Amino acid sequence: MKKLPICVIALSLWSNIAFTPSTVQAALYKTDANGRITAQDNKYRTIKAKNMVISAKGGYLPLVDLIDNPQKKGEKLERKDNKTKDASFAIIEKLIFGTNDLDMNLPANYKQITIAGKGEVTKDQATAFIKIYNNKLPIAATPGQIVDYYYREAGREGIKWDIALCQALLETGFFTFGGTVVPEQNNYCGLGTTNATTRGVYFFTPLEGVRAHIQHLMAYSVLAAPQTKIIDPRYYLVHDGKKKNGFFNYWSQLNGKWATGNNYCEKIIDIHEKMKKVISVSGSEIW
Repeated sequence: MKKLPICVIALSLWSNIAFTPSTVQAALYKTDANGRITAQDNKYRTIKAKNMVISAKGGYLPLVDLIDNPQKKGEKLERKDNKTKDASFAIIEKLIFGTNDLDMNLPANYKQITIAGKGEVTKDQATAFIKIYNNKLPIAATPGQIVDYYYREAGREGIKWDIALCQALLETGFFTFGGTVVPEQNNYCGLGTTNATTRGVYFFTPLEGVRAHIQHLMAYSVLAAPQTKIIDPRYYLVHDGKKKNGFFNYWSQLNGKWATGNNYCEKIIDIHEKMKKVISVSGSEIW
């Protein structure tokens, strides 16, 4: 099967939705027995979803799950993601998302903390820190494994692995999720999640999700290409823009860019400061 240029198509399996096509380079795809489009990655594994958007460059997994149909004029937009949140999420939500500048523990030079560089904490510290808030992750990885993925993937590319992990903790609510993105997406940095009704990109494994996260950070901050195959579907879009307008050196430059809000970096660094205070002794953790 050849990789073909096709159109960006928002599909609904139950209703017809008007769409405006735009030609892009997309992943391998085929139709199923009922004539509906399914998408494949280069390993020929098929993903099916209620609604799909084919929107990748470079032939990788191109799925973006649309929670709602397009909003009608004057209609109030409502989320369909009504699953009950874990009780612990409320605590984490208050810790992270409910904080303001006065509650944060930030170093004086936090605006000059670079995206590139080596981590400050140990893998044991990071693992113990995650376990304090979420000992059993709803993904196919343990806290120790997800820490190791960030350590290896970010370390290979020269990105501060521990702060990248803190960004993932912010985006996922310490891997409790509870927002627009769901665990089975393996999407830990909000890739493609442009609003409350668009879930974003799916990845097959936690390792691929971590790799795409690091590649997206590189798109913002590094001229050199990743050492691994590019699987971040927005890498080229961001990287091409940064080559024209300048790369980001500091986490503080992500404010209002990676996510809305002017204290996005502050929340990440605040989590990192808390992580640095954890002491792991023979498998036990204390503050």
